[in-house]
Amino acid sequence: MKPLALYIHVPFCARKCAYCDFASWPGREGEWRRYFDALVTEIRLWSANTDFGLLKERFRVRSAFVGGGTPTLVPAEWIAEALELCRKIAPFDADAEITVEGNPGTLTPEKLRTYRQAGVNRLSLGAQSFDDDLLYTLGRIHTADQTVQAVEMARDAGFSNINLDLMYGLPEQSMDQWLDTLERAVDLGVPHISAYSLILEPGTPLAERVARGELTVPDDEAVIAMQRTASELLSKSDFGRYEISNYARPKSESRHNLTYWYRGDYLGLGCAAHSMLDETRFSNPDSLDEYLAGRRMTDVQRLKRRDAIEETVMLNTRATKGIDLAAWERRFGRPFAPEKSAALERLAGAGYIEMKDDWLRLTGRGLEVHNAVVLELLEIQEAMER
Repeated sequence: MKPLALYIHVPFCARKCAYCDFASWPGREGEWRRYFDALVTEIRLWSANTDFGLLKERFRVRSAFVGGGTPTLVPAEWIAEALELCRKIAPFDADAEITVEGNPGTLTPEKLRTYRQAGVNRLSLGAQSFDDDLLYTLGRIHTADQTVQAVEMARDAGFSNINLDLMYGLPEQSMDQWLDTLERAVDLGVPHISAYSLILEPGTPLAERVARGELTVPDDEAVIAMQRTASELLSKSDFGRYEISNYARPKSESRHNLTYWYRGDYLGLGCAAHSMLDETRFSNPDSLDEYLAGRRMTDVQRLKRRDAIEETVMLNTRATKGIDLAAWERRFGRPFAPEKSAALERLAGAGYIEMKDDWLRLTGRGLEVHNAVVLELLEIQEAMER
């Protein structure tokens, strides 16, 4: 049976963050129950769906992730019900990684107990910063102290596997502020930290403020310096970097994350959720109203060989292990590149890639210019496919 990752989207939040362009809506409390009724219906339909064969006969669930939005805003019992019903889609591994994402300001001991009883064994908390002024600029609803309290509360409820999301490259953020955030996160003793560079998405309030000159973001060199600082500081604190933005202490890497980077099968449930099963991609509509009206599985696309090659290069190289060259040859029936490839030798000589033990990986320097290196690797693949 093949491993499967499940994703459940909860599109509600208390307030839209200033940088967010995800499918999430503040308020709309009157539609919360209706949404979960629609989600339950979708889960039940998948438990009997035969488009890909009965999933319960072909897959086992290796990880489940409840994301949003702010899943910890809605009643915890609804999350528990959805997860229990998902066990009818496919059997869960005995040690399946089951994560709930949340905002530190919305957790309570009662919610945490309900999650634990439902089998949740991992929390991912959107800390973002330990500077209250920066949190205010981002439009977050919590404070730095609430993040500390949330981690303590989670430990009291029995959670040991906790991730903190952090952001750098923020408007007016100094290196000292970023260092303080990293150090405070490490001091909390969590086993996993995700450190993301801010992306100013068009149309978001934060992007508009920057465009008007009300706020200034660090330049590219400062952002790269912040990324390097994170890697160096976290490495000294026993965190291994296993993906461009993800760091974990030994044996605490996220299985769910790795499913995406290594193109495993995953099933997305809820509004705006994406899926890939048997090299077929599809998604649910981004519109909440369309989802509530029953529209499902839009944009169905059967991936071609070229798509699979491009995605494997783009996604595998985000992981620090890189591309398994032996697996590549088994999958695509040819080597990754010609022997003594001049292009690979040039990238290696410049310090962007390493090839060792039948793996091709990007170096720390290569990860800093990931997109540029990927374009060169894709040029090699185009030549190989001719």
